[in-house]
Amino acid sequence: MASLRHQHLRLVVYPNDHPPPHTHVIGPGWEIRVELSHPPALLTIGGPAKASDVTTALLAVAAHLAPLRALWRQLHD
Repeated sequence: MASLRHQHLRLVVYPNDHPPPHTHVIGPGWEIRVELSHPPALLTIGGPAKASDVTTALLAVAAHLAPLRALWRQLHD
């Protein structure tokens, strides 16, 4: 597992995870999967995430898109 921090969030890329390339954004009591596309796209929401949490997750992934894509390639190629 490789992860980055963005404010109070963890952006996690798991080895041996399934396509499409994505990250798990983990916040307090919720987890949002975001595709590592340009722009990042919402895949799933787990837990009681609010609309503002989804927006924050998408912005966090956008801010770290290049290193997250590099992590995905490193773990999956």
